Amino acid sequence: MLQALARAGAGVAALPDVFARDALRAGELLRVLPDWCLPAAPAWAVFPGRRLMPAKTRAFVDMLDAALSGAG
Repeated sequence: MLQALARAGAGVAALPDVFARDALRAGELLRVLPDWCLPAAPAWAVFPGRRLMPAKTRAFVDMLDAALSGAG
């Protein structure tokens, strides 16, 4: 919602780079404080265990890890 409001010209939003990257590249959002960024925050994927994890779940966890590890 914050990104949509900022895109509509309704104000400024503090967004993690990983969520704003495409809009920044497309010129839909502009950085107003280029030397400032949000502090890093941990993220967890919670699941019962890897031993019986379905392949689709493993693929999702791997994709999430790859996407978020490049966010900093």
